[in-house]
Amino acid sequence: MDHCIVYLSSSKGLLSDEALTNILYHSQKNNRALDITGILLYFNGCIIQVLEGPEERVKALYEVIRRDFQHTQVIKLYDDSIEHRSFSDWSMGYKTLSARELDHLKHELLFIDEPFLPLSKEEERNPILSLVEVFYKNNYRN
Repeated sequence: MDHCIVYLSSSKGLLSDEALTNILYHSQKNNRALDITGILLYFNGCIIQVLEGPEERVKALYEVIRRDFQHTQVIKLYDDSIEHRSFSDWSMGYKTLSARELDHLKHELLFIDEPFLPLSKEEERNPILSLVEVFYKNNYRN
């Protein structure tokens, strides 16, 4: 059984597109090697990230992130075993996506096209997607 950690944090400063691209590149490379999947959403210094994979690897990666000097106010929102991954095809999804990845994300997260659409029964039962949705909706108009 896999494990999932979802956390919120703030970056110490606003991150440039170049810095975000660099973070994404290294995250995807490292996560593939560790069999970790997930998604990172960033807006104006606010971050929510989902990490999914083998429990010890996910917990170890979270500790590295928690101690990273670029993060402040790291708040763990979810830490539990999961029956299936919400982002199984993503070594680390992010907002700068290919058209294919964006289509996949829109299929998984229906609120991206319609942010105020009520949750489906499946989404209501998935706390991970619910946390990502709350973050997205809170930052949607910003």
